[in-house]
Amino acid sequence: MSYTLRTVMLLAFCCLSLPAHAADEDRSRSPNILLIVADDLGYADVGVFGGEIPTPNIDSLARAGMLLTNFHTSLACSPTRSMLMSGTDNHMAGIGIMGPPRENQRGQPGYEGYLNFRVASLADLLTDAGYNTYMTGKWHLGATVETGPVARGFKKAFVSLDGASHLGNLSWNGPGLAPYRDGTELVNVGADFYTTRFYTERMIQYIEEDRRDGKPFFAWLAYTAPHWPLQAPVESIARFQGRYDGGYEVLYRQRLERQRELGMLPAGVKPVKSEDLKAAWDKLTAEEQRIESRKMEIYAAMVSDLDTYIGRMIDYLKTIGEFDRTFILFMSDNGTEASRREIVAPLSDWVAKCCDNSYDNLGRGNSYVMYGPHWAGAGAGYFRGNKATAFQGGILAPAFAYYPKAIAPGTRGHGFGTVMDLLPTFLDLAGASHPGKTYRGHDILPVQGKSLLPMLTGEISAVHATDGYTGWELGGHRAIHQGDWKIVWNPTEKEKARWHLFNLAADPGESNDLSDENPEKSAELIKLWDAYAKENGVIY
Repeated sequence: MSYTLRTVMLLAFCCLSLPAHAADEDRSRSPNILLIVADDLGYADVGVFGGEIPTPNIDSLARAGMLLTNFHTSLACSPTRSMLMSGTDNHMAGIGIMGPPRENQRGQPGYEGYLNFRVASLADLLTDAGYNTYMTGKWHLGATVETGPVARGFKKAFVSLDGASHLGNLSWNGPGLAPYRDGTELVNVGADFYTTRFYTERMIQYIEEDRRDGKPFFAWLAYTAPHWPLQAPVESIARFQGRYDGGYEVLYRQRLERQRELGMLPAGVKPVKSEDLKAAWDKLTAEEQRIESRKMEIYAAMVSDLDTYIGRMIDYLKTIGEFDRTFILFMSDNGTEASRREIVAPLSDWVAKCCDNSYDNLGRGNSYVMYGPHWAGAGAGYFRGNKATAFQGGILAPAFAYYPKAIAPGTRGHGFGTVMDLLPTFLDLAGASHPGKTYRGHDILPVQGKSLLPMLTGEISAVHATDGYTGWELGGHRAIHQGDWKIVWNPTEKEKARWHLFNLAADPGESNDLSDENPEKSAELIKLWDAYAKENGVIY
């Protein structure tokens, strides 16, 4: 941590209105860290990023802190989580692919299918720094006790192993009940279970149980909302009745206009998705439009409930006097989900047997639907692509940091950042450092991320050099980013697949491929891709 930042924090701590003995204790204590991760939340879904869904608690926190307008994740959930927990690339941390490795990847470093032990876990490192460490929500980094959150440093944890339905105990991935771990014990939940509510309440319980021991806490609220299947309480859905009857394009234009008003888009950008979204809506029958509107109503209810329970978490921290001592970072784990897996075999066969997807039952615990590519397109806002792609719509996340002791309110950080930066940022906050090449008697990999704190405190505008580069790969989708430039490989183009070149400063929506006009720049970035793939052990 820089001397300037340490000074800012110490001066801030001294000013707290506490008894003398408490003030002395507070000056020596590192800040709490609350990490809030939403699942599949779109860049334009929350109010402060241009959305119409009421998110007053999220918006209030964001406006009182720094919006991170250039913050990147991986293409999907578990790779992002591995990067967050390790500070390094997902191919190094064990999640080189979603699901089981292919034959040529099996047994290779980086394709273990869990957070491997070549990396030091963030929770372990913060435990070593004197923190109580808690997690509730989606783990998705290992299904066994030996690869679970407790084994990787969390003192207390209640987690969904890989994601689950939101109401009750229905699995999200086929027959059977949804698996959870309470500590190290494999458990199932009851019919009255609601993920967003339960994860919040359990996290409050964890903090409350230990709050008199004087230690700071690291609390990871890894919500599964608004990930599919779309489910929310009836009363939550009712708040959005009729809100989306105008269709996909109407929502997209509303959000684009709001993003313009907020100054989040370059002047003169055009609504690149309008015609496609309008045509898709117009092709639907009246009954199909009614069903599609209901799906978006459920999705909005899930986002709204997410905000409600984040508000309850904040209220609790204020009640116990810990809010002003807590650094809060909010982010989504990737872009919006555009697929319709529930209508494709074999999942569709199970859904037909298990679930009631009639209109009046949509959103209940025994329904199972996804909202599809068109609502997802509106959720991504101006940006191209969605989850599982390397376009900006798949990897550019809504994110912000709040900590009034060091972050000026109403600020925006436009410097490039990635989820790999969080581990060094949190260690910086804790006054700790990464152990380097060895940890607990075995060799470990170095951190690739950099602490964002100098940018968050306004000392510098960016922590990554413009001549540095960052790469992504998952399932054959690939990208390299350097400065204003980015190349993207989209394997769904099949035999026509090639590298596409974009200038993100002029074209953040990635609508103008410059590869033919600027072959020299393309060649430069392709060389960087080759270097990235070699350095990180990428196996196609």
